[in-house]
Amino acid sequence: MEGMHEIEICGARILIDKGRAEVVDPPKISHCPMRSRVYGTGDEDAASVLTTLMKNVDEYGMFTSERLLRTEDRTVTFGASEMVSDALRDGLLDCAVTVCEGAGTFISSDPQVVQAVGAHMTGILSTSPIPALQERLRQEGCTLLDDNASIDQSAGVEKAASMGHRRIAVTVMGKDSFTAQTIKEKSKELGIETLLIGVHTTAVCGFTAEIMVHYCDILFLCASAQLWKKAGARAKVQMGTGIPVLGMSDAGKRLILNRAMNITDPMLIMKSRIPREDLGERPRPLYQPECASDLLGQE
Repeated sequence: MEGMHEIEICGARILIDKGRAEVVDPPKISHCPMRSRVYGTGDEDAASVLTTLMKNVDEYGMFTSERLLRTEDRTVTFGASEMVSDALRDGLLDCAVTVCEGAGTFISSDPQVVQAVGAHMTGILSTSPIPALQERLRQEGCTLLDDNASIDQSAGVEKAASMGHRRIAVTVMGKDSFTAQTIKEKSKELGIETLLIGVHTTAVCGFTAEIMVHYCDILFLCASAQLWKKAGARAKVQMGTGIPVLGMSDAGKRLILNRAMNITDPMLIMKSRIPREDLGERPRPLYQPECASDLLGQE
């Protein structure tokens, strides 16, 4: 591994420096059904998150200059990169503003690049430049926000708009929820359409959940007790049960259904309340930080 990075897996905070990874805050949950299916994890702890991190380093070159940057493989059925990649290929979007370790915020219109970067992406809290990886991304037609590996999705949207893009997907982490409001307001000023995808939401706290429910077009509930309780009132469609993916707007619903059109396996679609909790296992326990307890108690 190259550079210095701070990442989040299952709510655990991990520091990467000088080729070593250390868990500095333990996981917030004990089980994630999505990680169980993809990586075969059971109970989550410091060892399990480090094991899957190193698996991704070994298999995909993550956090190195040799990182995989192009793939057609679909890792999960309704992952963010899968939905955005299909939408780019099918002409529903012009580009995606997302994040890559060692590069920070970047812009891409290439479905294969978006899928490769996002397929096994952890929640990146901060990252430092990996120059060789940045150059490889540029060779793949990507535009980086800067050379410092800055993570600033709002600035990324502005840059994408200046390049002439008008239909832009943007990933927003739970910790950056207030960016969602900034991006939506800026989109109106710029006369563009942004489709916000809320990811890595387990540790959302207090009003951050309200912001994500209101402004995100697609929202991953992860293990957030507050989102499981509040998001269904506004949601238009749910895909998946373990980690529900909710379409919160017509645009988000369209992107989710477009992904469904690209899946060849049989699929059950039915009218239902949202989110459904009785169709399979869900993360456990749902995480409720202290700052969220009062809001939940008012329901």
